[in-house]
Amino acid sequence: MTDCSDIEMTEETMKTYTARLEREKGGRWTVELAEEPRVHTWAKTVDQALARVREAAVLWFEVDEDEIELDPQPVLPKTTARTVAQARQARQEARNADRRAVEQNKKAAAALTARGISMRDAAAILGISHQRVHQLLAQEQGRPRRKAG
Repeated sequence: MTDCSDIEMTEETMKTYTARLEREKGGRWTVELAEEPRVHTWAKTVDQALARVREAAVLWFEVDEDEIELDPQPVLPKTTARTVAQARQARQEARNADRRAVEQNKKAAAALTARGISMRDAAAILGISHQRVHQLLAQEQGRPRRKAG
């Protein structure tokens, strides 16, 4: 059993390393830690390279695997790197928009049902399912959602 001090210790000892990825002419990926270039490896795929460099870092730094976090940074031409950065930013903006939409739907569902409008009618007005309205109202009222099954 893990006590709270173990959890705090893990969070405090978690270290993030920049994993610099570069694709060679033959197609394989080399990866090294920017903070410690002597920790490096290669693989056919990015996922394999990251898994291998994590293993190497565990051995090099003599830590548990869960104490290492990798920040993959591929070496790319500027235009490609800019396009990748824009795609990542767009995904983050979409996640933020989804969170805002959920909050607004919670407020709207609560406002509609508080006026005596049924969950089914509120769902039709909001353009979502009546089951989703039920979930949103349960979240808005602080009740835990029922698990299916």
